[in-house]
Amino acid sequence: MALGDLSCRIHQIERVDLRLQHPRSIGCNGRIGVHGPDIRDPVVRIHADNGAVGIGWAGRLDRDTARSLIGRPLADLFSLPDGASEAGRLIDLPLWDLAARLHDQPLYQLLGARGSRRVEVYDGSIYIDDLDADDAGAREIFRAEVESGTRFGFTNFKIKIGRGARWMPYQQGLDRDLLVIHAVREFAGPDAKVLIDANNSTVMNTACEILRQCEDVGIYWFEEPFPEDTAFNKTFKAFIAEQGYNTLVADGESGPPPPGYFDMVERGWIDVVQHDFHAYGLTWWKATADRIAPWGAHCGPHTWGSAIERFAHAHFAASVPNYSLLEAAPCELPGTVLDGWELRDGFLIVPDTPGTGFDLEPEVIESGVTTEGGFRVTAA
Repeated sequence: MALGDLSCRIHQIERVDLRLQHPRSIGCNGRIGVHGPDIRDPVVRIHADNGAVGIGWAGRLDRDTARSLIGRPLADLFSLPDGASEAGRLIDLPLWDLAARLHDQPLYQLLGARGSRRVEVYDGSIYIDDLDADDAGAREIFRAEVESGTRFGFTNFKIKIGRGARWMPYQQGLDRDLLVIHAVREFAGPDAKVLIDANNSTVMNTACEILRQCEDVGIYWFEEPFPEDTAFNKTFKAFIAEQGYNTLVADGESGPPPPGYFDMVERGWIDVVQHDFHAYGLTWWKATADRIAPWGAHCGPHTWGSAIERFAHAHFAASVPNYSLLEAAPCELPGTVLDGWELRDGFLIVPDTPGTGFDLEPEVIESGVTTEGGFRVTAA
């Protein structure tokens, strides 16, 4: 089977909304209320008429659009080295998986294999879960959350902050943010990377004060301190440099890049580019990684809301030299078939199996295509 064979066409497309759960309910962030324990992962499998199958997250694909893709030559939807065409962008991740399987290669090798197969991850599930607790109770909540992440193989942790923006009086909220940051450092240990994420809920003075009060913690990155803004980002990075901190500024997850965003990245005012991986796709990210590499910037895509996209995401991470950390969260994955994957000691180990090394169990597919959100469309 060869990708360049124009007789290879899309024969069948299946969509299954995989229902998964975190081991606990996920609380608030600085802007939005309780997220809950549930995960809904829209998984799409595309079958070529030569028998090859590609799989991946494709949440924007509906039945009518899928039907319009049936019979299309693969070459209309995807080409190497660039990736998905405009016509194929809604099934970007399944197309990359299909291409790697057609070449009998792990996806990271098809992409260039310029990174490491040991992809460092962090637990992004430390949310604002303590609004009804006193200080002692809050410490116990986050002790348990760090212990839970550790049991799943995580060693690095990202903490949601911004209690004073909405959920508590300002000073009380800031004090609790600081307590939680220090508690997570204590419970995670001195070697853990500790990250914080304000979801745009702090202002300049607050962001600077948090870093001052957490000098002993050593914040690895500060994510979304405030909306991307030239004057704010320039001033914040100047403050970080003046204080001698090593903290990176991570930003970009909230929608399309605003005007001047990549200019700020090029100038070094944003260190970690974070546009959502499953929303923007691997084709976009492959080009973006190459674009920002000469500036010394890192890739650290936002991924919240999906458990299964970590597999294509980790292949991308293993394919570029300027990758930072991969966001994930504790979650069991019943109904999935994982070929060689392992999360151990803070690293997701990318397997050397063809494609992404991920699929669904046959009974999950058959059940899923007939339940809400699922479908199967096939060439006549």
